Amino acid sequence: MNKLKEEGGYTLIIALLLIVLFMGMSAVFVQASLSHATQEQTVDQGNLAVSAAEMGVEKYSKEAENAFAKTYAKVNASALLKKKALEAEVKKYPNHANLNAICLKASKPVMQDWIQCNIDKYDEELRTEFFNEMQVQLSLINKDEVAVSDTLSHELASISLLPMTATDKTINLKMDVTGEKSEPNQVPSATKTVLRSKTLPTELNFPEVPFFNDDSVSEVEVKWGQPITEVTNFFPQLVDKPLAACPSAASITADMSPCKFDGVITEAYLKALKDANVDGSFYIKVDEFPQQINNFNAYNIPILADSGSITTQPNINQTDNLTLYYKGLLALQNTNVHTNNNFIVAEIITFQNNQNIYNNTIINIGNTAKSTYTASKVTINDGSKLCVNLDGITPSPADMFTKIDVSETNGSSSSDLAVRGTGKIYLFSKTGPATVLPSNAKVVYFNDPTKFLENCGVAVNYNVEGVEIFGLPLLISDLEWDVNMDVTY
Repeated sequence: MNKLKEEGGYTLIIALLLIVLFMGMSAVFVQASLSHATQEQTVDQGNLAVSAAEMGVEKYSKEAENAFAKTYAKVNASALLKKKALEAEVKKYPNHANLNAICLKASKPVMQDWIQCNIDKYDEELRTEFFNEMQVQLSLINKDEVAVSDTLSHELASISLLPMTATDKTINLKMDVTGEKSEPNQVPSATKTVLRSKTLPTELNFPEVPFFNDDSVSEVEVKWGQPITEVTNFFPQLVDKPLAACPSAASITADMSPCKFDGVITEAYLKALKDANVDGSFYIKVDEFPQQINNFNAYNIPILADSGSITTQPNINQTDNLTLYYKGLLALQNTNVHTNNNFIVAEIITFQNNQNIYNNTIINIGNTAKSTYTASKVTINDGSKLCVNLDGITPSPADMFTKIDVSETNGSSSSDLAVRGTGKIYLFSKTGPATVLPSNAKVVYFNDPTKFLENCGVAVNYNVEGVEIFGLPLLISDLEWDVNMDVTY
């Protein structure tokens, strides 16, 4: 009996030890399980914060793309205005104005180089404008927190453009997007408890932004007039231009080009031109005139004669509204009627003695031979102009233009040339000083050939003409691009 009691005591002790051992092991397993669950919960919360940040990256990347598209559309409108301004100046060639201080006409004498210089400058200005406007558009993106669910949210922590460089003209921006996992709020106004947050630094790389397509150009045809530098070159610039034959009177149109008349010019044909209201740049080339131009109305249609002859007695007593460009020496006789309203240009124009000229413009272009010019007792009176290129004539007597009578004395003058009333004498010489106040003087000096001819009434569109074709790059209206995105986790 005693032996059995002793064995029962050991059994109890062993049982107690086993119970303690199992309880200890259970506690370890429970602790491990709780720790693992906590870790899994933390990882889950972190993953949710990353997911929220990724949704923010996608959202703000699209908004950045929209900002890029809006910026390009706006700056492209500026590019269009610049191109129009450039095209307008190209059409003024060779009298185009400088558009910026870098592309000066003097440093870019070749027109196509001048155009390309301005395009390059415009491109630089437009890129700067694009960069500044892109910054404005990015600043308009809402950076406030955006709730994805009751426990997830994201916000744009920062966004900025990286400056362009001389070698890298792509558009690069950086942004930081933060995603958050928080406890659900039982009370809407309560401050949320953030369990996990994750910020994803992101880089977006847009392509370079071109505005002009150098591989595709539009052609601009420019008809230009070269300013006259030598007054004596006036006629060669006219007579060397080939002209088509003039149409019949019934076929005359207002926009017809200058033409060459076949046969003896008639008042009827000139009147038909007047009635058709031909363009101001029109003139008609004539080789044959009536035997007498003493009684002739030319209706102010410009007539060019470079090889024809005015025969018999070239009086202009009854010649009215004659606009004549005569390449040669024109010795006119009388001009006694005071309402002629004639405009006559020739190398040398002389008159018979003692002529009192009213309401006529007489222009002496001169020539390289410096033919002799005489004016025996000629008075330029009311409504008349006498224009003389001193560099293209030999005056006889030599002091003719230094002894012009500008008095208002009635009767004949002792000088070969006199000017009365509203009459004017315009003299040109490259070496002579210009008159300071020409409107106050009866005798006016010019040293600029263009101003001399313009003041005498010669239309500048009779200068040498030419045609040039220049290429202007087309605008890129629709830009296709791919955005490269690099997200750092």
